[in-house]
Amino acid sequence: MYNEVSLGLDAKTVLEAFGYRVVLADEGCCQRPAISNGFLPQAIHEIDKLVGRLNSLASTHNAKAILVTEPSCLSSIQDEWLSLKCNAPLDERKRLTERVMLVEQFLDGRWDEHPRRPEFVQPRGKVLLHAHCHQKALWGGESSGSLLRRVFSEKYSELDTGCCGMAGGFGMHKERYALSMRIGELSLFPLARELADDDVLLATGTSCRHQIRDGVQYEAVHPVSYLKQQLVWRKQTDKSGLAPSFARG
Repeated sequence: MYNEVSLGLDAKTVLEAFGYRVVLADEGCCQRPAISNGFLPQAIHEIDKLVGRLNSLASTHNAKAILVTEPSCLSSIQDEWLSLKCNAPLDERKRLTERVMLVEQFLDGRWDEHPRRPEFVQPRGKVLLHAHCHQKALWGGESSGSLLRRVFSEKYSELDTGCCGMAGGFGMHKERYALSMRIGELSLFPLARELADDDVLLATGTSCRHQIRDGVQYEAVHPVSYLKQQLVWRKQTDKSGLAPSFARG
């Protein structure tokens, strides 16, 4: 959310369209970059602070969930936050991780409980998902795909792709750039080049989206941003502006 502010705002818009009050938590990084680069003492120091702040925030606002848009953030919280030797009590960390999930997981898992259910414009072409590697390994692409299938039915499918090649910061290093591009060419790049004009490629990972842009000059979209883009809007009867259109029943 910090590097792509629009994504956080898109998530807020979509969640509000489903009837939720959204608080954008300005609490800092999940420490995925520090963990991945071996800066564990720094990561542990920040995680200890985050556990208390996020649990307190969730209690203050009686939050139904703590939602993230980036799969590598979720994997950090649900995996490393529990396995690292933090000072924060393990039961507090477990209590927190039980509340944390992707926006897509929350919307899909509570589908019959939402205060409202907005309508979405159906696409003319296919809606194709490239899932993040952490996501595929830990929860499967269906952690995003199940919601997309609900909304876009047979227009949606998940691509059978491997790693995009970026792998967090791996492909950012000059000496690894060529290798990262070769990895992208194994499956993802060729499939992206075959997209029809009306098709849309979704990618849950920020690194994946940047790699696709560099590799095939295509702007892949986060699923949440695409949902926001496809919301059906209607004019307010009091002429105060536009609001989402809601499905009946």
